[in-house]
Amino acid sequence: MENLPALDERDLTIHREPTLVLEEAKRAAKALSDIISGKKKPVIINNEQYLEFEDWMTVARFYGITAKVIYTNPISFGDVQGFEARAVAILVSTGMEISAAEAMCLNDEQNWKARPLFMLRSMAQTRACAKALRNVLAWVVVLAGYRPTPAEEMEGVKQPLQEPQKKNGEKPKPSGEVISEAQQKRFFAIAKNTKASNDAIKEWLYKEFDLKSSKDIPKSLYDEICNRVVEELKEPGSEG
Repeated sequence: MENLPALDERDLTIHREPTLVLEEAKRAAKALSDIISGKKKPVIINNEQYLEFEDWMTVARFYGITAKVIYTNPISFGDVQGFEARAVAILVSTGMEISAAEAMCLNDEQNWKARPLFMLRSMAQTRACAKALRNVLAWVVVLAGYRPTPAEEMEGVKQPLQEPQKKNGEKPKPSGEVISEAQQKRFFAIAKNTKASNDAIKEWLYKEFDLKSSKDIPKSLYDEICNRVVEELKEPGSEG
């Protein structure tokens, strides 16, 4: 085994005044809490709140940090398929990589077994990015009163809503009349104005409303979905 140099106690010096570091972190935690408290659909598990990737990106911006996907590879374990991704956290001012993480999304997970592979690929990337940010920013998130594990990693813990079963074991069809073909076209016209791809639009529909296609949109939810798709899929900084 190669001999390693002895640790010099001078390497363990404090680089900034701790009280100043904590004061800045408390300000960041307060700002984060003010934003998260307004979320319409917070992730609550066992009465504790977990932050989603977008929330981790918010606190990362406070410190001039962003996340970058390095690679995404298809993987399989017997009949189980999915993707593995590696991501790094980068200090924007210097381009220095300050953290790295790997994550997977597989179709043996309860919430992902019926979804198309492109969604699993996207979630593997999201989990890797969130974890890379968590490695350097969890302490700030904890100061704000949230759990340090990204919500995307807790999906196996969340209990999915169970649809009522018919006596013969078949799931009932969605209640309510679905939208017309003209309304489908209008929905996609509205959604495309956000500059989102077709895959991103379909993924959003599935994630937010458990709908596999715009053909399945109930008329009772049509207006809400049209309004939300504009707010939730539009590019940061875009108008409208």
